[in-house]
Amino acid sequence: MPPTRGGAIERWIRDAAGRLVGRGHELHVIARAHGDGVKAANIDGVHYHFIRIPPALDRGLPAAVLRGLWYYWIAGRIIRRIAPDVIHHHSRPAGLWLCGGAAPKVISLHSMEYGWGFGYRGWDRRLFRRGLAAAARVLCVSNFIRRHTLERYPELQATAITIYNGVDGSLFKPASSQAPEPSSPQALIVYVGRVEERKGVHVLVDAFEKWISKQAPEARLLIVGPHSYWDARPSAYYTDLVNRCKTSPKIELRGPTYVDQELAEVYRNATVSVIPSTFPEALGLTSIEAQAAGAPVVVSDAGGLPETVSAGQTGLVFANGNAEQLATAVLGLLTDEPRRRRMAAAARDWAMTTFSWDVIAAQLEGVYADALAGGVR
Repeated sequence: MPPTRGGAIERWIRDAAGRLVGRGHELHVIARAHGDGVKAANIDGVHYHFIRIPPALDRGLPAAVLRGLWYYWIAGRIIRRIAPDVIHHHSRPAGLWLCGGAAPKVISLHSMEYGWGFGYRGWDRRLFRRGLAAAARVLCVSNFIRRHTLERYPELQATAITIYNGVDGSLFKPASSQAPEPSSPQALIVYVGRVEERKGVHVLVDAFEKWISKQAPEARLLIVGPHSYWDARPSAYYTDLVNRCKTSPKIELRGPTYVDQELAEVYRNATVSVIPSTFPEALGLTSIEAQAAGAPVVVSDAGGLPETVSAGQTGLVFANGNAEQLATAVLGLLTDEPRRRRMAAAARDWAMTTFSWDVIAAQLEGVYADALAGGVR
């Protein structure tokens, strides 16, 4: 933090903190150090505190067991020094319990897994349960994540609520309405995200090669994203996909961009944005960003992705892994310009009404106020 590359959780924290500062609050973010020796910084009005992980604890078995203990011990010391009114944790129930602190606590769950533990289910479930029980509110990034959490921890029924990811509508916005549209626009299908098997990129490539490019020969496919955020060496899946895409002049596999303005421009140029994940996404930030930028979306029905669209109004949903359904949905938008324009306009309105940071920040303020007033428990 702040994020130097992609990652929905890191961007959530950065954007939420910045928006809450703009609404008059004092925000401190405790995060892992970048390795540049910087211990603290004030960036856009947010106070950052960076925790250095000793190299001996950052690899192998010590990393699996001891790194978290070290991190949360230091984080607890910082929390006691700051003495905040509310402590907001992210995706680490065990860390919430270990850090302590006298202030009311809330936690956001960004996935179906809860991060660092001891690697033994019996211990970890006890730690997770203690951390979640200590939270005044458990904030789930989608109804899907809330359902999954309650299946594991039904005792959270009264404290678990859904608060979606936010999107910056001043950054992710459509092109100027005054800009003339080309007389024969080239249809551009866009995918943004990690190029991994579970992200379903191969399903999109299948749909494009077998159906879309044949029925819409003017269409192009642009894939933007890294092979991984963590591994230096590309996976066999990524290497195979690169070789496959090289055989088609209509497919461009571009590297990642970590500059928000460049990413926003990618969305603005999209005729349709596709999120074909085959694993259960917690929500799907790229779907929200694309719609905020005025691009209709086609998403799989995996996890929380369907919650990101107003189905039939701002985007279309296809069955997980079904390349032919994906192709039918995309072609339906490419070949019906009036419908596509209506959906693009509706997508922007939907994103701003449901996911804008103004909306999400106000919801967070309500949660914090309830926690401070002791009205949650």
